[in-house]
Amino acid sequence: MPFIRVAALAWLLFAQLGWAQNAIRLKTRTIDPQRAVGQGWPVGRALVGGRHYLLQFPSYPGPEVREELARRRIRVLGYVPDNTLAVLVGVTLNLEGLGVSWAGALEAEDKISPVLATHAANAFLVIYYADVDMQKARALAHLEGFEVLENPSLLPAQLLLIGAYQAIWGLAAWDEVSYIMPASTDLLAGTPVMGCPGPLTEAGPIGDYVEVGNGWSKDPNGGVALKYYFETLTNKMDASTVQSEIERAFQEWARHANISYSPGQAQGVARSMDILFASGAHGDAYPFDGPGGVLAHTFYPAPLNSEPIAGDMHFDANENWHAGSNTDLFSVALHEAGHALGLGHSSNPGAVMYPYYRMQTGLTADDIAGVRALYGAAVTPPVASGPTTPVQPPVQTPAQPPAASPPTTPVQPPAQPPVQTPAQPPARGDTTPPSLSMVSPALTIVATSSASIAISGTASDNMGVAAVKWTNSNGDSGTASGTTHWSANVPLLVGNNVVTIRAYDAAGNSAWRAITVVRR
Repeated sequence: MPFIRVAALAWLLFAQLGWAQNAIRLKTRTIDPQRAVGQGWPVGRALVGGRHYLLQFPSYPGPEVREELARRRIRVLGYVPDNTLAVLVGVTLNLEGLGVSWAGALEAEDKISPVLATHAANAFLVIYYADVDMQKARALAHLEGFEVLENPSLLPAQLLLIGAYQAIWGLAAWDEVSYIMPASTDLLAGTPVMGCPGPLTEAGPIGDYVEVGNGWSKDPNGGVALKYYFETLTNKMDASTVQSEIERAFQEWARHANISYSPGQAQGVARSMDILFASGAHGDAYPFDGPGGVLAHTFYPAPLNSEPIAGDMHFDANENWHAGSNTDLFSVALHEAGHALGLGHSSNPGAVMYPYYRMQTGLTADDIAGVRALYGAAVTPPVASGPTTPVQPPVQTPAQPPAASPPTTPVQPPAQPPVQTPAQPPARGDTTPPSLSMVSPALTIVATSSASIAISGTASDNMGVAAVKWTNSNGDSGTASGTTHWSANVPLLVGNNVVTIRAYDAAGNSAWRAITVVRR
């Protein structure tokens, strides 16, 4: 076939010229294909069928490349900067003739969010590849010792799991798993939430394991000036409110980074974000699914997407949009505007850029750090030169000095009482806090449907444990039974309950442990 001959010629030219391949930027590491040959898959070796790989090409894999991959029963699942496709190989396949310059698979370490190392949680949002059978995904989770929490708000190919942190390494080693991050308390509590499928490119969606893009190219002054154009609006809200809420989202990003926004005069203009509300199929490869599904999607800026689609934001017109309540347009637009700037999803559950929308009033420190990494901090407007108030004329000195004022007596501060020095310093008492541990439950985050939870553990102290008490974030409190071996039955409210256990000794020293219990 002509395409195969062209691809083969491109590969030979690549090999002869020693093309400096672009790096593959993951959240855990950067893969330099030129230096990672031993870690990749030799071009002459057959790929194992039924597995997921990254295939990098010497240049952007356009529609012709993807059509040839489909003919070879290779399913494209996403795009990875730079010039790389995440694919599922359907049958055993040799790479020769495809123009592939490097091939490899994600390691288990690449699938585990770095945030988990410091998050100290045992509740996880696990994202599988889009082709994975979710019954098999559940079976794998159980096999690795995880409990599956049902949540109807989850996006397709995602599971909410509870288990030991150490067990995620075994789960990540399975080929079916794409990425693992901390679960938000909204997901754990079963609170109805809406998910974002992630930023898009013309070649496919961007995986959550991928590092952010480079963003828009800088203007000569070092900043980025962008325009936006409202192509179509929703009839679920007043038109002026729709525009003002989206513009407010833009300005929130501009408050913290060296970017600016201004209205555009036409659609399809370079460095402009077209905003449209649409239903179902609307001209791209990502049709909307009606109320309650995907709320919006956004295309990464150039060069990951070419104009005129670069940075465009699409909203599902069938959603019941609101201002200040669910479904809150500002909160969704704030998240999607982050994608339009080149940000991917964050693994921090409280961040605006976490994969699930929540009511937001502004950016978090995590979001600000992300956008400043691309564009730098917002530039403070220069202070106008000269005084800001009229200059007062100089005071004229009279020829004759004014009459002398009566002398004033300086005000003396009130006398301070003398500090009494004790004859002997107070005796220093016991300052050693007790030792406290929770035996059951063994996890720091627990989900249950019960109206209470039994908590037990041990405590010890050099002078003896006087009492063990508990408090719940819902306002309840009580004293546990026992001291060195203690137990308590703590009532729960629906939602999140943070239960704190404290052990006291006779001198008043205390130690504490806390557990989050989600009553569903």
